[in-house]
Amino acid sequence: MFSLLLPIFWLALASALVIALAAGFARARLGLLLRRARWLIVSLLLLFALATPGVYLLPVLGGLSPTGEGLRLGVEHALRLLVVLAALALLLESTGVEGLLSGLHGLMRPLACLGIDRSRVAVRLMLVLRYAEQAPPGRHWRRWLEEGQALRGPDRLRIQRQRLTGADVAVLAGLTFAVVAYAGTAS
Repeated sequence: MFSLLLPIFWLALASALVIALAAGFARARLGLLLRRARWLIVSLLLLFALATPGVYLLPVLGGLSPTGEGLRLGVEHALRLLVVLAALALLLESTGVEGLLSGLHGLMRPLACLGIDRSRVAVRLMLVLRYAEQAPPGRHWRRWLEEGQALRGPDRLRIQRQRLTGADVAVLAGLTFAVVAYAGTAS
């Protein structure tokens, strides 16, 4: 069996590179994504540190002590989440929501044979991304629940369909080749 997960050293290196790029080119978007995911990151660290069996870091606390193994796993998963958020910030900054959804719509074409309506998936994702970008910070969700009203969204949504270019096909082929090659060496 092979694993597509990076060892912690390479994960940390990739995290540093992607986060540095995102901080340089998409600082505001990265800050927004990190602010909104901060409790998820803290939860990941705490859950893994406190719920993973291993050697207690603070033996005087007994079962309430974080474990070294759990802390390592928590940091590993938090780094993965940070890489995803930083890459998403870069992607949204360079293509915009509409460009991202157009690409997703095109890449999901093979799933149509399975009965998956790619337009519905793209529209739902578009609504979520627009809400995430436009929702005011703070306790807006409490007001929304108390009033029982949803935010007013656009009456019409449009997905711009674009054909894959030669460069797109080359990148997809290269990524596929890299995954297959990595899977072959890892097994």
